[in-house]
Amino acid sequence: MEAFHRLPRMHARLEKWFGTAERSQTQMRARNIDRTASSFVDRCLSIDLEVNPKTAFIFAFAAVRRRDQKKVVFRNGDRNHALDQLEDMASNAEFLLGHNILGHDLPHLAAARPSFGRLSSKPIDTLWLNPLAFPRNPYHHLVKHHHDGRLQAGHINEPELDARLVLQVLENQIEAFKNLADRAPAVIEAYHYLSTCALGSDGFDAFFADLRCATRPTPLAAERAIKQILEGQACAARVRDVLQRLSSPHLGWPMAYALSWISVAGGDSVMPPWVRAQFREAAQIVRHLRDNACDHSDCHWCRERSDPKKALSRWFGFDGFRAEPKDDAGRPLQERIVAEAMAGRSVLGILPTGTGKSVCYQIPALSRFDKTGALSVVISPLVALMADQVQGLARHGISSCVTINGLLSLPERHAALDQIRMGEAAILLISPEQLRNPSVRSILSQREVGYWILDEAHCVSKWGHDFRPDYRYVSRFIREYTGDREPAPVICLTATAKPEVVRDIRDHFHSRLGVELLLLDGGATRDNLTFEVQETHRSRKLADILDTIERALPREGMSGAVVYCATRAATEKVAGFLQQQGLAADYFHAGLTPERKQDTQERFRVGDLRIIAATNAFGMGIDKPDIRLVVHGDIPGSLENYLQEAGRAGRDRSPAVCVLLFNTDDVERQFSLSARSRLARHEISGILKALRRLDAKGKHGGGVVATPGEIVREDAAQDFERDSATDDTRVKTAIAWLEESTLLTRDENRVQVFPSSLRIRTMQEVDAILTKAEITGSRRKQLIALVQHLMTAPSDAGVSTDELSGASGLTGGALRKALSDLETLGIATDDTAITMFVHVGIEGASRHRFQMAASLETALIAALRENAPDADNGEAYPLHLATTCQMLRNQGHATVRPDLIEAHLRSFAQDGRDEDGGRGNVHFQKLNRSTYLLRLQRSWEMLSRTAEIRRRGSELLLLHLEGLVPKGTRGKDIRVETTIGKLQGAIMGDVFLKASVRDETKLLSRALMWLHEQGVITLGKGLTIFRPAITVNLRPGAGQFSQKDFLPLEEHYSEQTIQTHIMAAYASRGLISISEAERLALDYFKLEKETFLKRWMPDRSGELRRQTTPESWLRIVDGLGSYTQSKIVADDREQTNVLVLAGPGSGKTRVLVHRVAYLVRIRREDPRGILVLTYNRHAAVEIRKRLKDLIGNDALAVTVSTCHALAMRLMGASFAGQIDRGEERDFDKVVVDATALLRGDGLQREEAEALRQTLIEGYRWILVDEYQDIGPEEYGLIAAVAGRSLDDQDQRLSLFAVGDDDQNIYAFAGASIEFIRRFEADYHARPTYLVENYRSTAAIIAAANRVIAPAAGRMKAEHDIVINRARAKAPEGGTLANLDPVAQGRVQLLHCSADGQAQAAVDELFRLSQLVPDWSWSNTAIIAREWRLLEPVRSYCEARGIPVQLASETLPPFWRLREVRGFLGFVRAAPAKMLTTSQMHEFIAAQPVNCWWTMISDALTAFSLELDGKAVPAADLIEMLAEWARDARQEQRGLMLLTAHRAKGLEFDHAVILDGGWDRNSRGEDQDAPRRLFYVAMTRARRSLAIMVTKGQHPLAGPNATAILPRQIEATVNEGGDRSLRHQLVEPQMVDLSWTGRKGPSHPVHVALAKLQTNDPITLIEVDSRWLIQNSDGVTVGRMAKSYRPPERLRLVRGSARAIIQWRKVDNGEEFQEALRHEAWEVVLPELVFAERLI
Repeated sequence: MEAFHRLPRMHARLEKWFGTAERSQTQMRARNIDRTASSFVDRCLSIDLEVNPKTAFIFAFAAVRRRDQKKVVFRNGDRNHALDQLEDMASNAEFLLGHNILGHDLPHLAAARPSFGRLSSKPIDTLWLNPLAFPRNPYHHLVKHHHDGRLQAGHINEPELDARLVLQVLENQIEAFKNLADRAPAVIEAYHYLSTCALGSDGFDAFFADLRCATRPTPLAAERAIKQILEGQACAARVRDVLQRLSSPHLGWPMAYALSWISVAGGDSVMPPWVRAQFREAAQIVRHLRDNACDHSDCHWCRERSDPKKALSRWFGFDGFRAEPKDDAGRPLQERIVAEAMAGRSVLGILPTGTGKSVCYQIPALSRFDKTGALSVVISPLVALMADQVQGLARHGISSCVTINGLLSLPERHAALDQIRMGEAAILLISPEQLRNPSVRSILSQREVGYWILDEAHCVSKWGHDFRPDYRYVSRFIREYTGDREPAPVICLTATAKPEVVRDIRDHFHSRLGVELLLLDGGATRDNLTFEVQETHRSRKLADILDTIERALPREGMSGAVVYCATRAATEKVAGFLQQQGLAADYFHAGLTPERKQDTQERFRVGDLRIIAATNAFGMGIDKPDIRLVVHGDIPGSLENYLQEAGRAGRDRSPAVCVLLFNTDDVERQFSLSARSRLARHEISGILKALRRLDAKGKHGGGVVATPGEIVREDAAQDFERDSATDDTRVKTAIAWLEESTLLTRDENRVQVFPSSLRIRTMQEVDAILTKAEITGSRRKQLIALVQHLMTAPSDAGVSTDELSGASGLTGGALRKALSDLETLGIATDDTAITMFVHVGIEGASRHRFQMAASLETALIAALRENAPDADNGEAYPLHLATTCQMLRNQGHATVRPDLIEAHLRSFAQDGRDEDGGRGNVHFQKLNRSTYLLRLQRSWEMLSRTAEIRRRGSELLLLHLEGLVPKGTRGKDIRVETTIGKLQGAIMGDVFLKASVRDETKLLSRALMWLHEQGVITLGKGLTIFRPAITVNLRPGAGQFSQKDFLPLEEHYSEQTIQTHIMAAYASRGLISISEAERLALDYFKLEKETFLKRWMPDRSGELRRQTTPESWLRIVDGLGSYTQSKIVADDREQTNVLVLAGPGSGKTRVLVHRVAYLVRIRREDPRGILVLTYNRHAAVEIRKRLKDLIGNDALAVTVSTCHALAMRLMGASFAGQIDRGEERDFDKVVVDATALLRGDGLQREEAEALRQTLIEGYRWILVDEYQDIGPEEYGLIAAVAGRSLDDQDQRLSLFAVGDDDQNIYAFAGASIEFIRRFEADYHARPTYLVENYRSTAAIIAAANRVIAPAAGRMKAEHDIVINRARAKAPEGGTLANLDPVAQGRVQLLHCSADGQAQAAVDELFRLSQLVPDWSWSNTAIIAREWRLLEPVRSYCEARGIPVQLASETLPPFWRLREVRGFLGFVRAAPAKMLTTSQMHEFIAAQPVNCWWTMISDALTAFSLELDGKAVPAADLIEMLAEWARDARQEQRGLMLLTAHRAKGLEFDHAVILDGGWDRNSRGEDQDAPRRLFYVAMTRARRSLAIMVTKGQHPLAGPNATAILPRQIEATVNEGGDRSLRHQLVEPQMVDLSWTGRKGPSHPVHVALAKLQTNDPITLIEVDSRWLIQNSDGVTVGRMAKSYRPPERLRLVRGSARAIIQWRKVDNGEEFQEALRHEAWEVVLPELVFAERLI
């Protein structure tokens, strides 16, 4: 130690002693320096080798000497002889010279011939010298320090030229050192000493001795020189430490490089990456000298450069840090964080929004950059925040902060990369995703990182409100970047962090990096903000916002207000409203263009705008300190978000107001918004499946390159499809989670272009070629830049297209065009390899697939043009997929499907993007699952021509690829390899294309991608050439994304749910007491979660886990009032099959609806993933109505469909297709075909699975109503959709079926009771029973149980229906127990004669009508087994004036009805027009009133429930009407007469069941079918039920029960009317349909028919044994069929024109058409009423 202290004094004496000698040496050097450069260079032999990096074989070399121009050059021939020559020259050389000769040339020579090892005693390496000679930017023009130090030569593989360049470099270095010696001789002296500390430094010693004209300095002289250099540039104490180790041989060069960098420190220099890699100690020395503060109070350097306050003043001009918040010792927390960071500690700092978090990292980062040149990397989640930081520092005159993000233009990005590369950037702001970018990774490897800074650090934690998995990748990247070294300090900053978030962040960095984060917590609130909570309502929210602004925002000045809204649409609505009130307001959200965002932000910042209505995307990038008011129009998702957004106010420390407008409905919406951004486990699994499918398709062997859009499209199950605007982000998030689960690793896409593609060897050749081709200006510069960049690239690594883009300023297609031009000019070959797979010589060969796709595309364009010939006006028009498919299928395209149509539409949208404006030829968006809105963006001619050119190019490419397949080879997915250059040649060899195409590279891109998208070929390696993509490496043999993998994300989502409940609790308390709410907020950020919840939200643990409000939970679950129903509805199993056996009236539809509501509103499943299948459309309408009442507009996204409608959509078949073709569709066949399609019959397993996933459109939940009524076709379809037979559990849907085998009554229509009885075995589901009846009285229930009990094989044999608990104590007969003194509510068995039962049934209902106060005939029904039994009832009712209505099971041909044709004419008048139901109702209101217009009106009323006031395309409406017409029903307006089959699904207050037919079976029915049918009829009754008995004892209903009252009824025959009337509804086959068509144009029938209206009276007249139909004027308007005869012994009482239908010439056989004189005509279908003949 004593010796150490004597060193400075000894050095002082030695300095004085050596001073005179040194000055004389300097003068001598000045006289001799002119001869130094040339003479020394002449003494060197410059050597350069070209070595194959894979084999280490020297394939070319050269050695040149300038003195006598002697040289050895070897390129080919006898290598040993050349090596002999080289050895001879080297042995006679004084110095061996090379660029990296020490690290490359000499080792390879010694390996090739050991004797060379003895010749390397005096090497001189210009690579090693260059950082000393040229430390400052700009560096030597041939050696760029920011690269790897290689020569930037204007040629490739020319060792002689390279060897001569090294001589030039050395001469330049000597010149630079000469100038340096003049300015700072001590520096040269230090370099001389330091460069010669190690063995083998004779060459460098001679070099510097010759330069200085002096021998190697002594250690003391070297110390003196170094101290002189470092005077005022470093800590004096650390300088002394370093000088103690000066003689260490391995520290010589590192110390030299450290001094070199320090000599020019200040932002225009970079320590070369190769120096930092090869001489690690160099950077360590710089840090030790300049950034390792000592504790000496007299150290000027440390006192000035390591003091936080002085740094604050230096960089920002402030005298002191913000006084609040403080640390535990009372020191400003800002200052404490800065001090700890500058001292090299890792910190987690928590400061409230607006208290200067940024300064906490900016000062340490700028200080470290100033002292060591280190780059600080700031990870930030938002582009706006990054831009704000850059602009904010620029306003303080600091230009060394840069950002790299996806919104930068290419020149901006390249400039930022250059700033980093050149050492000019102190701070880099990037998103975590950018850390994967090859350019960013490369640039970071060239710089030393001083700090890793995570802004918004809560994103690391799964317990944080904004958890982002990419943030967890940051630590992995730091570890990869750092390697075995200790990582740079980590600074984590956030405004909001609860204890569990803090713990999670600290644990994360400790476990992954071994870094301990010092916690410095300043809380989450500020004193200058006043918080308020005000109650609002949706109807008055805009007015409340206006009132708040008028009250709290100063009228004068430039201060501003921000109104935060939950959605983009809300921001626009609020801004529009405020503008109408005359306020300077605008909106801001993520959907705006960057230019619009920037303009809005700037106008707000300077005060031109006073108010911004914004989503939470606003504020991060705004440096406006005088925001006086923040209004939250919608409740945020968490207190963290609320305080962050509120914290935008009052950043100037003056008072500001923060107002939350609160309504409980907004909480529900917040839950919904949060759910939209979440990823479900099946979605992440869907992305993994999509990636594996892409891998299998392209035979990548685990490496997949694809864009997010392609991955989503490959996710054929559409597990992921939600919002195309966010798909990109969500795909990357999903991949981040798959990477976190070690199922894959992700890289950025990197397409290589190799120098070997160059055909020329020197830049002079390039110049000559470009001159000859007359290429000048910017194009010349671009091409030269590309060639130069390729020349300087490592031969084995190539250059990424990203780098080429940076060098040339060209992107994407422009870059490909430039490379194409280089090929055309003969400068380069585009040898970019591309691999493809084709199918040859088999069924489904690529050639056949191409022909099918091309044919379909041509026909589709023609169909689109026919549908909207005037679409050139730019207006969007609807395209109905099924109708379009039907049209194409009718033209012979039998295999067309909706998904194929969609693929072609996507292709049209891509075509034309290289034309003016970059728009596709079409733009389309999905209106619903069946319809797109299509807008033509160029003419039909342009669309057609573009497609034709693309198809021609595709055909030529396919020919080229097929030509590469060896002859005789047959098979699927045959691998072929080619190059881009060859593919381009295949296209441009075509005369037509050569004349038609401006840019062949764009055609090549589109043609290849089209072949790939249409499944003609599969692109493998090389697909990424044409678009930016993600590179993913799948881990071989890895499993699925499991629940365990999903657990961290699930925990995060659970935490989000709790956060929203807490936010709602804050708002609720704030309405009562804001101080109470503020205490809640304070505790939230201070207390452990369990303690907080126990204090503020006790006994609410169950509620806090639910993603819904207590009000919704009550409405959907608890409000059911039944434990069994609630349990079924709230089943939270992830994937399950459920069978609910529900007795009549037990609320099965209610349970199904509430189950859907639970999935949507509480589980927050995507409603688009839910499919509900019903037996008929009317049930579907009822479910939609109930669902809409329960969950509002979310119900509109749920698919509620019949099985037939689903099959039609899958097949692309049209219900309305029968309209114009006059054909009846075989719906069962459509279902069978759809089932075969879903099963993938005839396809390989992978193709079948992919097709099924595409067809089911992302459904995850399938709910089936009336499962007992399905037939074999429906059974097969449901099984195929649900994936019952699939091995992969994840591909199966959860099936929820509701049914009752006791109510299976449609065996005659194909339904089988066996299917519901097999459900348990088919789907491994135990049934749940619903037996509480909410409909009927106990008496009716008991009677029904007795009827059904004897049925064999019942699934509910031990589960009789019972009255619901709420009515358990009610009288058995219900309300009628007191109202009806006769029956007292019991089920009556009314005995009467067979011919009197009609009158008796009506009389019984009439009797009750006199007793029941709220009687309505529209709630009553008479039910029969057969229609014939109801005719007398109708007659009797009409005679008594009782309103009566027949639920007829037969209708006239619906589409032929005059009224329907008129309605279709109205709808089709403008096919591109969208219609609302109100517009259609207005049209109907103007028509004559009759039953058919009423029926159409009823249909529209039903549609209005699902349309919800929205306009609908004509094609959609026609499809809806066609489906509805299959089971048309009218609203009940009187006593309903119907059969038991027709009664299914209906219910009535009072019902009477007629006797007759209950003892027989229909075709195909089992023996218990009539019993089940009668049971269904009985259970339709709510309050009273009467059963008619005409023969002794009823075959099914026995009298032996207390709840049954047998009564004898005597009906008075003919009382009140003629019961013998017979109504005859004439059907088309009963009429001569062609009679009118055979009459000439002048025949009076045509005029008479035109005047005839529906319901007009008509009569029948017999003429010549044929019955004519005449109107009231006696004019014949039709003729009955030849076989028609009126009923025997009956006379016609009256007749009316029941329907007027259209008949056409083409509806007749060809043999009859010749006699027809019209293309179409009308035919009358009468309704005839007959009575007994009068005697």
